[in-house]
Amino acid sequence: MSLERLLDRTGAGGDPAGLYVDAAFPSPPKGRPHIYFNMVATVDGKTLLGPRGTTAKGLGGPTDHLLMRRLQQCADAVLVGAQTVRVSNLVYPAEVRRAVLTRGGDLPLDNRLFTDAPGRAIVFAPEGIASARRAAIEAAALLRTVPGGEVDVRQVARVLADEFGVQHLLVEGGPSVNAAFLAAGLVDEFFITVAPRLKGGATRPTVVDGEGLPGTEYASLTLVSAYADGDELYLRYRCAGRGAV
Repeated sequence: MSLERLLDRTGAGGDPAGLYVDAAFPSPPKGRPHIYFNMVATVDGKTLLGPRGTTAKGLGGPTDHLLMRRLQQCADAVLVGAQTVRVSNLVYPAEVRRAVLTRGGDLPLDNRLFTDAPGRAIVFAPEGIASARRAAIEAAALLRTVPGGEVDVRQVARVLADEFGVQHLLVEGGPSVNAAFLAAGLVDEFFITVAPRLKGGATRPTVVDGEGLPGTEYASLTLVSAYADGDELYLRYRCAGRGAV
């Protein structure tokens, strides 16, 4: 690893090799965690080199993988969507809680996300999921159900803060999960590795999928830091609120 500091407004000094060892997050807002995202994407924003339903394998280099682990260590909990669990055998630090969002409860409960740290996994699902899937999930994880056919991420954030004491929540996607948090106004910081690749593809997933924000509305970001290792970039943004053209 040979990290180069291009910009850092956090006040961090010292060796750039220590990037994200301590992310120095602010105190969380009242009633929910401080929520930060970490993604890797091509220069044109694509999150996969293969088709939908595959993993991001091969997209980020060794430094990206190291920084991902460091950002996980900074979290009290990591949250992902069910599709991410289905395509990846997820490994997290033992002390970090891991939360999963699912619509129907179709989860690979032999995934390491569940088996590596018994009692640390939390599944959020609609209250109407099938009884057989409910029973299977409850045997492998803590199940929290919410009214309606979709999981309201605002309620997820409140439960994680109030019941589990989560102060800093890392969201690792996928893109539809990111879209739900964006729509709910629950993006405090966004970390992204920009891989020096172009992929294209009108239907290939991007960092944030879904319908997007309405009209000309957008989330405004402020660049906090920028580092590089060769041609790969590591950017950190803070969300500065909503804007519109």
